[in-house]
Amino acid sequence: MTTNAATPGLTAALIERFEGIELKAYLDPVGVPTICAGLTYYPGGAGVRLGDVCTASVCRGHLTELLAKDFLPKLERIPGWGKLPPERQAVLGSFAWNMGAAFYGSVGFETITRVLKDGAVDNTVYSQLASALMLYVNANGKRFEGLVKRRAEEGKLWDRVAYGQLQLVAKQDTWLKVTPIDAKYLSTEGKRPVVEGGTLKITKLEEIPRDAHCWVTLEGSQDRWSIFMPHFSRVEEVKPAPPAKPQADPSPVSAIDWTNFNAKVGKYITVGEVLQMDGRRKPRHGSPEEKAIIAICREFDKIRESWNGPLGVTSGYRPEPINSEVGGVQNSYHVKGMALDIYPIGASLEEFYNWLIRRWSGGFGDGRNKGFIHIDTRDNGYFSVRPDQKPAAVWDY
Repeated sequence: MTTNAATPGLTAALIERFEGIELKAYLDPVGVPTICAGLTYYPGGAGVRLGDVCTASVCRGHLTELLAKDFLPKLERIPGWGKLPPERQAVLGSFAWNMGAAFYGSVGFETITRVLKDGAVDNTVYSQLASALMLYVNANGKRFEGLVKRRAEEGKLWDRVAYGQLQLVAKQDTWLKVTPIDAKYLSTEGKRPVVEGGTLKITKLEEIPRDAHCWVTLEGSQDRWSIFMPHFSRVEEVKPAPPAKPQADPSPVSAIDWTNFNAKVGKYITVGEVLQMDGRRKPRHGSPEEKAIIAICREFDKIRESWNGPLGVTSGYRPEPINSEVGGVQNSYHVKGMALDIYPIGASLEEFYNWLIRRWSGGFGDGRNKGFIHIDTRDNGYFSVRPDQKPAAVWDY
């Protein structure tokens, strides 16, 4: 069970967010000299002394080194530790820094121990971790609002992380950008080049509603960049695996594993695309939203077959409160599972727009200036192979 190389740094940043940083040594409540984010000794073993002074960068270095050498290795006995992405290891590291490195399997930690043990076998159980964290918000028998906030933030980070890692490959020379606008409007400090064929390893993807840009967090970094999705393909699109045979008529109450981002919802569309790599968005089995998602994914498959070319997805299912968090409009059809924002891969968006608008009978949003086309299944909207349709509603973004 190994700790990811990025985990100490991510854990240190998380701990500092909650603990704060004291650059001058002070006495803690029990009279022990302390500095930085709660350090009582330095990586070399020397104890902190009153009068010691550090800079913020030195504090981060001390904390990261202590975590890597003395602390995180103790967590490697947690089942499945080595398979967790670094952000999830960091959440458990933050929890352990606060509650003790030996928490797993100890008295009083039965619930979180069970979730971690069972989650290593069935990763759907990991969805209970955020709730389990909220059981540990007391100190000396009293509930502390600071701990409530900390546990909530730890749980939020845990739930935002995908099971695994998304890899994107640039189809052309493009940019990582500090804000989602045309790169020509950014200074050299505000953008980073990505050459054609370059691969990005992504640990977090956050969609930007009504735009083909999205926010990404790169492996080993907490920095967030915007990218223009039509400039990238997923690795599996470059080297595709043989597609699974679709069911002729999938059951509305499906057996889709919504925690597996590589699972297929249709022949050509994955769970990861529908949920935008955000595990918090998974629908409840048998719910109206799940049925609506499956229905529009069937139409997506028909569009893909008739267009005879790959399609990308910039937005799918966005339940509340996530829809509001990312800036989606109220009563969006994305909230109901009835909408997708799509674009052609390696083809003209203008051509795709003119082709699709005559074949779609539901809602049709013109996002050509943003890099996508919106479709939804309002008024029982559907795709027709014949160009004889008129959308139920058409608007511009």
